[in-house]
Amino acid sequence: MNSILETVRKSITYIRESKDELKKVTWPTRDEVTSYTIVVVVTVLIVSLFLWMVDSGLMYVINLVMK
Repeated sequence: MNSILETVRKSITYIRESKDELKKVTWPTRDEVTSYTIVVVVTVLIVSLFLWMVDSGLMYVINLVMK
């Protein structure tokens, strides 16, 4: 019984501390989120294009070797 009460107390303490910490967080503005999203999308497109080119080049080389 005592361990159950201790677990409940610890859980309540954890929830209170988590709530307090979330109040300290500086959330990004809408403009920041938009600009970060654009950066991520452009980066993914560039890396995807690069990997596609490498894959195509390697497939070309493999096809030459296999003939």
